[in-house]
This record gives sequence, structure tokens and C-alpha cells, in this order.
Amino acid sequence: MRIAIASDFHIGFGRGTERENEAFEQAKQALELVLREKADLLLIAGDLFDSDVPTQEAWLQMFQLFSVLKKQKLKEKPLIKKIKKEKIEEFELPHLPVIAIAGTHEFRSKDFKNALEVLQEAGCLVYLHAAKAELELQGEKIVVHGLSGIPEKKALDALKLWNPKPEHGAKNILLLHQSIKEFLPFDDEMVASISLDDLPTGFDLIVDGHLHWSSEENLEKKRFIVPGSTVITQMKRLESTKPKGIYLFESNENNLKFFPLPGQRQFLFEKIEFKEANAAQVKEQVERKLQEMLSTAIGKPIVKLKLRGSLAKGLSSADIDLRQLGEKFKEKGIIAIDPDFEETDFKQKLQELRQAQLGKRSIAALGFDLLEKNLQETEFNNAFDVKRVFDLLAEGNLDRVVELLSEEKK
Repeated sequence: MRIAIASDFHIGFGRGTERENEAFEQAKQALELVLREKADLLLIAGDLFDSDVPTQEAWLQMFQLFSVLKKQKLKEKPLIKKIKKEKIEEFELPHLPVIAIAGTHEFRSKDFKNALEVLQEAGCLVYLHAAKAELELQGEKIVVHGLSGIPEKKALDALKLWNPKPEHGAKNILLLHQSIKEFLPFDDEMVASISLDDLPTGFDLIVDGHLHWSSEENLEKKRFIVPGSTVITQMKRLESTKPKGIYLFESNENNLKFFPLPGQRQFLFEKIEFKEANAAQVKEQVERKLQEMLSTAIGKPIVKLKLRGSLAKGLSSADIDLRQLGEKFKEKGIIAIDPDFEETDFKQKLQELRQAQLGKRSIAALGFDLLEKNLQETEFNNAFDVKRVFDLLAEGNLDRVVELLSEEKK
């Protein structure tokens, strides 16, 4: 069986910018590639959407994506059995079978349905969370085990509690959507709780979404891949060294191959080091580097510059305005400049970090972190499901929150 593997479409990303259709266009390329390579099954490792509550425009694009799969005429429609604890459901999709897990961007508490549950109800895919799906095609049995993305601090406990076991006489694939310690630049228990050693053995393939660059590791008794995203959102250095694409797994031969998307946007990344530089020197070097990078670029690339090192005494990042350079080159590329200089003014540095964080995260995410942090300083710490209470508060359901807290108190 030919099994296509993709992840992190992030439909809805870039709304209101010149990149607002890019996630859709590149996800469409991925699905067209799946059909071109004559895959029998598609697995998606989370973050199909960029938001837990997608806009109407994002929903429209998602349904347009699934209509791409209907172009392929199926020789046979496999029956997919979804098994969760004692419950068994059967599905027969009208197009190429798709099995998916939700990502951290789609995570919602148990009081609310997530986007993949809606897609399952619409007949687009089979959604897994702490469950498995079985299907037989061409005389071969495939079992897909899936754990959807959850808050990182609880991920290892959830994996151990679920404790998936491969089935004998079948090809077994495990889908996850979490950070993995070995793939992060620093060791932080608050960022990742799962390491490669924690992953279960006996599976023919373990697939992890969430990380946006593709990677493959052949470990003892474990074959582990990260498909990467189909669109650039995080703008990490590794994304500039590896193309976006999909994997194809030939289950009979245990052969794995990566296929890059044919029309993806180029991403260029450079780091510039400074030593006691003044504003003019910074601007001059940044402009020179942008001219150099864009001179050989293909199409209109994304260009990210990370500025590091030290500035002249008395100078801070706030004193250096690089917006004019962004305007100067905006017709040639999408420019992102990240100044992070060593500064003696701690308060100034703290304010810049706070502003950067606000720019990268939603108000809802910051509000949830603030609630969780404040609870850790009270006797209510770990007394109830914080995410569930936060989602209910966000919906204005105060009565249900009071009811839940009263139940926990009892």
C-alpha cells in the first residue's frame, strides 16, 4: 500500500496579509502531489487549521481542499473501523481515505467540538484521539494509532496513560503532534515532556507533526519522521535548509521517500553579528545583506534576518528603525528583521521581549497562560482542568464554570 503522509497545513494563516492564500495554495499542491503519486491512503499529523475556531473563509478553503481528493476515481472504497476503548465506528469516505489527528492549534477542551470532529461529521476524514483506525486494502491490513496534540506539560502522561500497542499481522503507524526534546534547541520541561526514548516500540513508523521542518530518524526498534509543515509560519532557520513536502511510505517494502512541493515560496535566512555597532553601521550591513540575498532569489521570497551581538554604549534596539529598509525591498521580498542585541538596560530589554511575545501570540493564548500562572500561586493549582474552565469563560458560560468548581470542591 502507498501511504502519503503530510502535516501542518495551517489553513487560515496570514489572514489580512499578502500571504493569506499561501497556506491554501501549498496544501493544495500537497494533495495534488498525493494523487499524482497514486497514494492509497493519506495520513495528516495535525494542525490542518491555524486556529481552534476557524473563520468562514478558512472553512471554505478546507472544503475546497478535500474536493481535490474527489478527482481520483477509487477502484475500491475501504471500510475504516475506528476503535476507541470499547466503541467501534465504521466509515466509508467518498474519496481517497484520510485519517488525521488534531494539532495543538485545534485543541479545545472537552466541552467543545474541535474542527476535526466537524470534518469527520462532514465525511472528509476519520479523526483520531487516543484511538486507532483499521482498514484493509489490496489484501493488506493497516492500523493507524493517533494521539491528537495536547498541552506539552501533559503530553508524556497522556501517552503513557493511552499506552498504544501495535497489532500483530498488520502494518502499524503511530501519529503524534507534540514537541520532542531532542528536536528543540534547549532543554525545557515546560516546552516538551516527550523524548525519543519515550516513544513506544514495535511500530513500523512513528509520525510526529507540530515541528515545521522535515526530518527522519532511524533509531533502534523505531523509525521516526517529522513531515514538517506545508507552509512557512514559524520562520525557523531549519525551514530555510529543507523544502516543504510530503512523505510516501511503501508499506510492502518499508520504503520511505520525501517529495518536495513543486511551487513553494523560497525562504532565505541569515544571521548578522555586530560588536558595539552604532545605528548607521547596523542599517548599512542590513541593507547590504538584503541586496545580496535578493539578487539571486527566485520569485518573491520570504527573507528573515536575525541581528545579534552588541550595540554602542547608550544605544538600544528601540533606537534603530529598520522599517524603511522593509519598505525599500517590499516589492522584491517579504522582509522580517529580528533585532536581539545585548543591552545593559534590563527594563528596556524586558519591554521588547514582552512586545515580541504579544506580537507572536494571540490574546487568548496569553490570557490562558496568565490564568494558569496565577493558579500555580494559589491552593487551586491542579485542582481542575484549567483549559476547560478558560474555554467556558471565553464563551461567557459563567454558570457552568461555577458548577464545575463546586463539583471539584465536593
